Amino acid sequence: MLLAKPVIPNQYWILRDDDRKVGNIEAGPNGVQIRIDNHVETFKDIRLLKKKVKISWQDSGRDPAPQVSAINEVNGFHTTSKPYNSIFDVRHQVPLWTKEPRSKSWYAAGWYCIKHGRSWRIVECPKLITLERYTYQGPFQTQDQASGHIHQ
Repeated sequence: MLLAKPVIPNQYWILRDDDRKVGNIEAGPNGVQIRIDNHVETFKDIRLLKKKVKISWQDSGRDPAPQVSAINEVNGFHTTSKPYNSIFDVRHQVPLWTKEPRSKSWYAAGWYCIKHGRSWRIVECPKLITLERYTYQGPFQTQDQASGHIHQ
């Protein structure tokens, strides 16, 4: 049986089969998406997902109902356009999305402090490749929060 381990409470879970990661579940404004290997299926809510897929939920004391969020958000961080293919990148610890359904360009939701040379800049929703190339801090909910974390 699959085990859903929460990463972000009531919003994002990693699916494991024994000791192997097999996919994830993400709750968003358009319902709940379950990804197992290369298969993606969307449900209206968690209840419908539970009826169709046999999953054991870690921390059964909580109701895994999705949180309501705005249309242009990924995991609670704003985006500059409607997000598609939203995921949480565990390695970089950032929420990612694409601008088109078939795009291969990933963007990080929220505000970031990015170090270019010797100076820090505040950037809204940078491309993932920028975060991979430069030192950064974030994500932040607002530009003001990012401003408070710049190192001079």
